[in-house]
Amino acid sequence: MMAATDNSAAIVRIRGLGKAFGSNRVLNGVDLDVARGEVVTIIGPSGSGKTTLLRCVNALEIYDEGSITLDGVEVGYLEAAGRRRRRKERELSAIRAETGMVFQMFFLFPHLTAAENVMLGLRKVRGKDKASARAIAERWLTRVGLADKFDSYPAQLSGGQQQRVGIARAVAMEPKVLLLDEITSALDPELVGEVLGVVRQLADDGMTMIVVTHEMAFAREVSDLVVFMDGGRIIVEGRPDEVLEKPSHERLKTFLSRLDSNRKRAS
Repeated sequence: MMAATDNSAAIVRIRGLGKAFGSNRVLNGVDLDVARGEVVTIIGPSGSGKTTLLRCVNALEIYDEGSITLDGVEVGYLEAAGRRRRRKERELSAIRAETGMVFQMFFLFPHLTAAENVMLGLRKVRGKDKASARAIAERWLTRVGLADKFDSYPAQLSGGQQQRVGIARAVAMEPKVLLLDEITSALDPELVGEVLGVVRQLADDGMTMIVVTHEMAFAREVSDLVVFMDGGRIIVEGRPDEVLEKPSHERLKTFLSRLDSNRKRAS
């Protein structure tokens, strides 16, 4: 069981994080604090390490160097007899249950209804009985605007609706931090707003979130901190107005200019 920390402390603390896939070094000495109730948005070009960073926080990838602590508990490793050892899968699964992750693709089970998709983790991981799990699933599906879709299968839902089921599935587990990885990138433009609206509500409710996105208007609106990554490093971090409205770093200026050009071409 994870020990609680006071509200002023960082619930996620990352220090000197390094990760390589073979000769490809993806993360290079990343330091980042995320306070309880804070929304941290990570932006940057493809290949800059954003998704790998989220996957390390979620223990889907085990980092090679440095440290990640979630509510005071080291995520990937355990100190024992003065030595650091990689956690066993059972230990990783317990830590992973304290983070909720929503991916680019929806990853819903096609043979389960929307409610059953949300109930699955509640029953298998949290040990809820069927009635309790159903009540929690219905409450969260209602919160994300899907009160009439409890018994619909993924194939009967739009992409935006499927992603909202994915969000409901993640938050129903009451995670300590919610990780969102480009959750609108697989959606048609007209569906993006409905998904981001759900995330805005969660931010208003005080959910701790780390968000990877290319939606700059959304980042400006919901973020307490914006982080710009490039080459596996954090290059710039600060308030949304500092990072997005008055960029001082040339690499950041170039990135934002390209995004703006792409948006104008698309419109």
